Amino acid sequence: MVVSHPIKLEKASSQVVDYLLEEIFEGRLRSGQRIDIINVSKILEISRSPVREAVVMLERDGIVSSRPHRGVFVEPFDADSILDDFEVMGLLSGVAVARLATRPDPEVIAELRRLVRELEAAGSPDRMRELVQEILRAEHRAGGSRRLLAQLRAFAGYLSWVFRVHSGQPPGTSALAHGRVVEAIAAGEPEQASHHRVEDFRAAGKAVVQDLARRGVLAEGSPRDGAGVSPAGAGSPPRV
Repeated sequence: MVVSHPIKLEKASSQVVDYLLEEIFEGRLRSGQRIDIINVSKILEISRSPVREAVVMLERDGIVSSRPHRGVFVEPFDADSILDDFEVMGLLSGVAVARLATRPDPEVIAELRRLVRELEAAGSPDRMRELVQEILRAEHRAGGSRRLLAQLRAFAGYLSWVFRVHSGQPPGTSALAHGRVVEAIAAGEPEQASHHRVEDFRAAGKAVVQDLARRGVLAEGSPRDGAGVSPAGAGSPPRV
């Protein structure tokens, strides 16, 4: 394992989470493989404590599992689990945008439209991810309750890394998807806003499954060639 960027001392456990997710979703750490805590701490040049904290965070999300007297292992990833995650995230986000559409705020809508225009003109995947993150955060803050926001945050880090390995959507696809939701909000159409969001996340989940299958990341029994998975657009990378 080779670290692709230096680890800052601040928020070290979150940095370790990012590193391990990168290793997993790039296929360098495989399902069932043991994670060497000591080796990770050496590679990242940090103590073992934040590595253990990161393991607890990943175990909570079902990414890894700790086995007494044996160590920490990468949990199997299957297509259905990933699709379920995207389905749930889409439904939760759909609640937020639907609520926002029932009480449209002109200032929020103006800001969302500005961000969508920037997304249309974005020239790099990194910038697109940043803008999508801003759009979703603005929508969720304006339309979500504290409970809903907590649920959305639970998916944020994991799904953002899943999406980071998938960047093959056609130019403009993400801007079009987010633009449809924003215009439904502006028109005061909660059902339409929610419908678009759920459909976008479903399409995104299918596209991600195809990419992960090609990378050999999915567990045995998952579709390896995208069988049964629609090649429809990639949707938009969700990060709360």
